[in-house]
Amino acid sequence: MKQIVLIGFFSLFVSGCTKEVETVKKPENSNGFVSNYEDYSWHISGQASVDLVVNLDKVWGKDYSAMKTFFSDTASFSFAEGDLYNSVDDFIEHVKDQMEENAGWTMDYAFAVDIAPGEGGDWVNAAYTVDATKSEPKRVIYEWYYVRDGKIQNFLQSKRVVLE
Repeated sequence: MKQIVLIGFFSLFVSGCTKEVETVKKPENSNGFVSNYEDYSWHISGQASVDLVVNLDKVWGKDYSAMKTFFSDTASFSFAEGDLYNSVDDFIEHVKDQMEENAGWTMDYAFAVDIAPGEGGDWVNAAYTVDATKSEPKRVIYEWYYVRDGKIQNFLQSKRVVLE
């Protein structure tokens, strides 16, 4: 009888000391997380921002005046080599310098995500396989474009060398 009373008391004690673990319920059609923004998660976004990036790719390195129209006047740019620009004109000059060697590329994919539906703005991720040149091996370029109100506000780039 003492054992039953002790087991019952112990069970009540343990249940009173345990804290219920909360599970975070994600909104429908979202996943992942964003550091320091606990209310945000990634949502698949619309096609318009992807189309903007695809259309930019069509004129990249061919029509610099047309390229400028894709970016807001306050856009910022960060290239894989560490070059940073806060003006569209400086960005275009950098692209011109990169195009002197004129490696061919293929756009591999593009998709848009939104961390705050209803607030405006999408992040578009695109990847490009770039042919080898005299100074660089074959590589994959990853770019993130923050698009808001039909203009690119932020451009971030990284790259990976393709080992063959």
